[in-house]
Formats: sequence, C-alpha cells, structure tokens
Amino acid sequence: MADKNGRDTLYAGIDAGSVSVNCVVIDGGRRLVREYPYMRHMGRVEQTVWTLIRNLYDDFGGKKLRSISFTGTHGKMLSEVLGAFYEFETISQVIGAVFLVPGVRTIISMGGQHTALFQIAHKRGNGNQWELEYFNTNGPCASGTGSFIDQQAQRLATSMYGTGEDAVSWNIDRILGDFIELGLKGATPANVACRCSVFTKTDMIHLQNKGEKLEDIIYGLHVGNARNYMSTIVSNHTLQKPIIFIGGLSLNSLQVKAFKNYFPDLIVPGHSSSFGALGVALQALESGCSAGVDPGRLKDLGTAH
Repeated sequence: MADKNGRDTLYAGIDAGSVSVNCVVIDGGRRLVREYPYMRHMGRVEQTVWTLIRNLYDDFGGKKLRSISFTGTHGKMLSEVLGAFYEFETISQVIGAVFLVPGVRTIISMGGQHTALFQIAHKRGNGNQWELEYFNTNGPCASGTGSFIDQQAQRLATSMYGTGEDAVSWNIDRILGDFIELGLKGATPANVACRCSVFTKTDMIHLQNKGEKLEDIIYGLHVGNARNYMSTIVSNHTLQKPIIFIGGLSLNSLQVKAFKNYFPDLIVPGHSSSFGALGVALQALESGCSAGVDPGRLKDLGTAH
C-alpha cells in the first residue's frame, strides 16, 4: 500500500555548479529527507556526479527514488546525457528560497562563477504566490565570485604558512578555512578594489609590499567584494527585508560579516548552499516528473573525460 503522506516516493535534486556539486532529497510530501555535504568537483564534474548518483541508489534504492533532476552550470549537459529533468539555476534558486523562507523579499546569491540579485514580490490574498520583480547578475568577469576568493586564498598560502610548508599540495578547503579564520582577526580592512580580478591581485600585492597586515588585507578583500556587489549588482535598487544570502559564498563567515556592514539583519538560512538543488527537486515533484536515471548510462558518465 502506498504511503498517503508521500514518504515512499523520493525526489533528488542535483545542482552541478562551476565549483561544486550539491544534492538534496525530498519526499512526496515536500519534506527534506537528506542534504548531502557540499562537494567540490575540482573540474571532474561528471565523475563526481556519477559517484553521487551511485550513492543515491545505494542509500535509497531505485524503487523509492522517483526522479533525479539537475540544475546549475553543468546541469543541462548532464540532464541530456542521462535523460533527466532540468531547470535553469536562477529559477531553481528562487523556488528553493521561497519554499524555505516563504516571506523572502531579497536574495543575494554568490556561487563559484556567478553572483546575482533576486527581488521577490508576493501576491496578497492568493496563497503562496509570488513573482520575480527584479533580477541582475554579473558579467563574464569572475571578480566577486567564490572561485575568485579561492584563487586569492591559494595565492596567499605561502604568506600564511611560510615557505617551509608544502601548502601547494593542501586541500583548498583547508587553505580557505585558514584564510577566512585569519581574515576574521582583521581589525581594520585594507582598501582592496574588487571590480576586476587582475586589479585586485595587484592591489593586494601592493598592500603586502607596503607592510599591511595580512589579516587586514584578507578582511579588506571581502569588504571590497561586498562593496563591488553593492555598486555593480544592487546599484540604485532598494533591498527589501527579509534579505537572505545563499550560494557557496554564504558558507564564508567573513563574507557574511562584510555584507552585514550593509545589512545588519542579513539572514543566512539553513541549507544555504543547496537552494538550487532543492528548487529543482521541488519542481520535478510538482510537475509529476518520474524520470529517473538509466543505470546503463552511468558507466559512460563515470568514464567521461
């Protein structure tokens, strides 16, 4: 007998982004069953997704797993290879945001290669209906994104650890964690211009040569990142509360601190790096999608590239 509460049907959403792969599983009652840990794919997106899908089948079995759907930078390609449901990342993020934070008015999104601003209008008297009132995103420049911060952390690894440490072989998550921790000790943020990644690097080198404290330079980088977002993405728009911060950079406590200089009531909701994955899973459920992934295609995906 089928479970009337929808617990016997599961929907997995996978956000295959430029830097990471994020995955959530919900049931037929729209309850969050599992959020898989944030995973950097290090350019091996097909292999990472292959491993993730195998884990999904091992964890939940093929009978309960009604569909696997995709969003994100690599999502369309993966959905075509695997014959799965796909939705644009921007739509998936907003659907996930409105589901978890029903009254949200403003969404600040910062991922591996993209930054974006969403402003949501809610319709009164029509249940939980909403519309996207305003949207803006960055251009081709990577300045201000998660990969931009990663690059600066890796570049400063020798300065952080000294030449005696073999930091080059260390995991980026370890380097980034220490980078953020050091920046949180900064008292006075250095003036780092973040409009262009090339100019930012030049600025930071110049500040180091002047003898600025490394923690103040790192802090200044994140403050400059927030300032650049405000001037180029927000521009002259007034942001309505509640304001939430999502995407991979929302996990960076120093970037959160920098944004709170502008928005003291900024909210970093739970599951903030998985809103896209959640949104596409919800859309697959609502559309009645029952497209799983053909196990026969997984071998081709896992050996790609």
